[in-house]
Amino acid sequence: MRDADAARAFAAEHAHYTDDLPLWRAVARERGGPVLDLGCATGRVAVELAGDGADVWALDGDPHMLSELRRLAGARGAHVAARIHAVAGDMRDFSLDVRFPLAICAMNTLQVLTEPADQLACLERVRAHLADGGEFWFDVSMPDVADILDAMGLVRADAEHADPSMGERWLHSSWYEAYDPVTQTAAYCLRVDHVAADGITRTSVRRHEVHLYTPSELAHLLARAGFGVLEAWGGFAGEPLGDGAGHQVYRCGVAE
Repeated sequence: MRDADAARAFAAEHAHYTDDLPLWRAVARERGGPVLDLGCATGRVAVELAGDGADVWALDGDPHMLSELRRLAGARGAHVAARIHAVAGDMRDFSLDVRFPLAICAMNTLQVLTEPADQLACLERVRAHLADGGEFWFDVSMPDVADILDAMGLVRADAEHADPSMGERWLHSSWYEAYDPVTQTAAYCLRVDHVAADGITRTSVRRHEVHLYTPSELAHLLARAGFGVLEAWGGFAGEPLGDGAGHQVYRCGVAE
């Protein structure tokens, strides 16, 4: 993230996504705190959990993201800000003096780790930070390679929402640029057109590279890291994991 303005834009551009929040809030209420939010970005999830009363250790490698997290938490009130512990760190190599009954990694964040060694290192660090009986919950997308190849270069409209602070309409779109079948890595772009009341439009584009995990690959990777899969769903409301699923949601515990 280039600077504070870019981090603030990131937060605003992702604020409309709330599909997963009921799940994370329910799990945090059931498991209790403290909660480790891995790759927290600007705190889209962490601030909600803190608002519900959980103490949240929010880890991210970008200091600008964490600064924006602190600002957003403060805007919700001192009681929320006090429950947020923003931690600058690499999710492949971190060490905290806290053990957690719950660790989460939301919004496909594990997919930014495109190298197998990094994926394994991250999972091993999470396992090392779980309390006895602790659980690790995360979500990643369900890959549809045929759809990716068919849509290569095709711009798709994703969402539209209003930003009241700026008086703008934000039009979200995306497209795939590349797919490597050997590494199962996809490159895609997210574009936001910011349309002002006078019709003037400014555009921001972010390029991402992500790893596409298959369910069988995740089963092996989690086992190597010392986890057992307790539940696996195809969506945030407990949908079956199978054909037609858009997500993979995992509940994991330390293997016996």
